[in-house]
Amino acid sequence: MLYHTRVFHDKKATSSIEAGDFCTNSDHSILYFATDTIVVKPNIISGKTATYVYTTSTTNCLEANDSYHDKYYAEKSKNRIVRNRDIDEYNNSNVELYRCKGSHCRPVDALNTITYIADINKRILKYDVNNKLYSFVYDKDIICIFKDNKCTPNADMKKNEFCITYKGELVLAQSSIKNRETGECYLSEGINSYIYGYGFSQHLYHMNQFTAQMVDQTGYYIINMFTNNTIERITYLSKNINLVMYACTHSSCHIYEPHEDTYYYDSQAKTIYRYKDGDYSLPSTSGYAYISVDPTQTYIYKFVKAESDEIKIQAMANDGYYYTIDKEMYYCNLGEDHNCSPIDETGYYITNTGATYYCIHDSEELEATECTKQFCINGQYYIEETYYRCDSHSNFVPMKSRYCSYDENVVINFPLALIEELPGNVKQAVKDISRHNNSTAVSYHRGKNYLKSISGIFTNCTYNVEESTSMFDLVCINNYVDVDKETDEVKICSIEQLGYVECIENEENPEKCNISSDSKSIIPSIVMIIFFILISVIIIFNL
Repeated sequence: MLYHTRVFHDKKATSSIEAGDFCTNSDHSILYFATDTIVVKPNIISGKTATYVYTTSTTNCLEANDSYHDKYYAEKSKNRIVRNRDIDEYNNSNVELYRCKGSHCRPVDALNTITYIADINKRILKYDVNNKLYSFVYDKDIICIFKDNKCTPNADMKKNEFCITYKGELVLAQSSIKNRETGECYLSEGINSYIYGYGFSQHLYHMNQFTAQMVDQTGYYIINMFTNNTIERITYLSKNINLVMYACTHSSCHIYEPHEDTYYYDSQAKTIYRYKDGDYSLPSTSGYAYISVDPTQTYIYKFVKAESDEIKIQAMANDGYYYTIDKEMYYCNLGEDHNCSPIDETGYYITNTGATYYCIHDSEELEATECTKQFCINGQYYIEETYYRCDSHSNFVPMKSRYCSYDENVVINFPLALIEELPGNVKQAVKDISRHNNSTAVSYHRGKNYLKSISGIFTNCTYNVEESTSMFDLVCINNYVDVDKETDEVKICSIEQLGYVECIENEENPEKCNISSDSKSIIPSIVMIIFFILISVIIIFNL
């Protein structure tokens, strides 16, 4: 039960006292404890004649002496319960709100949101956190009977969300209820038992038996309709559970139907959940997901799932592509649109984490988009004028200075699906290989889903710290054939050998030169010599 008390410092003559107060005889030699209201002048209560049961000190008072030492305790202050109908009494600066259960009472902590209170006087009060004042909610409170989550008021509840039981309990109506009719209502079982109730003013309340605090925090509130309370993470995995979701922007709330492609953050259960095909599901791993953290923010977020299954949202995604835990590819734009949306075209996509996927999108949207991760080989990659390193997870990592060595020959791959234009010297070499060696510069791998790339050998790496960029000198492109100017030997570019090696004639294709299996110098055949003389003449002629 909730009480209002205040300390009196009135120096004027006392004309009335209430039950629980003390008074004395005329010479102040005897102290009396009032068991009922005592009124000296009959016109002091609201200017009208007061009605009271007893008028003599022998029937409505007890002498305060040691015979009652085990039953009554005099207080040092002159506190008493506020029972006046004047709202100014409640707003006296000396008034304090107490919360009592049985004989155990304690002051109520400072209220930080609009709160409705049913006090000991069975009046419904509203505490406004902005001006820190109490007010009577209604001129005349409506009395109602509550049973089985339904209530019946003794007057029309057109604008009244709250009514009060004959016990002084606070009841919230879900909708407007006519006099003597019955409707759905909320009432908590006790002062220490809390539930959530949703009134027809579109406010969500956190309620106990005598108070209702208006929810004034933006977010989602997922309530078990059987208990009218928030749920634990494990509840999402239960079958045949009846949940209702409220979306609140500050104090304005409404019932919300979740979208199937979205995860929602439950700040009470510290998790994210997805409602799809009639079932609730929780993430089984950490990663990226399309999450609505509250009704004002829906985006791709990175989250971590702790051992306790608690979800911690770490960061909002930047511009770029993201592959989610549900195997969906999204593109995020932090610009004017400030949104994330699924891809709508088939193609190769590099995510912001450096992973590459090939996604097939059904233009008719009859089938879900399917994405397959593409693998890269150890070494460097050149993509859109930037050099990357392929790590052990087949993700592209920007080149750093520690991987740049001037005297080292390295393999650099040019993935055909990810670059629009080859560098000029690489592009020319590829043409020469096709024209003069009847071959290709593309490197092939036995495994599936490897990125098809043109590979080459480069050296003399230099790193620009200020711009975080790398530069290389070209040695040769895969399968490029040349004639050694000093020895006149035919040589071919070998990716495995990181440079030129001896070249042997292809017996099945005399116009093609192959890498020697033992990489040792051999004397070229007459056919090969004639072939490469022709190549040299053609090259000179083209110059």
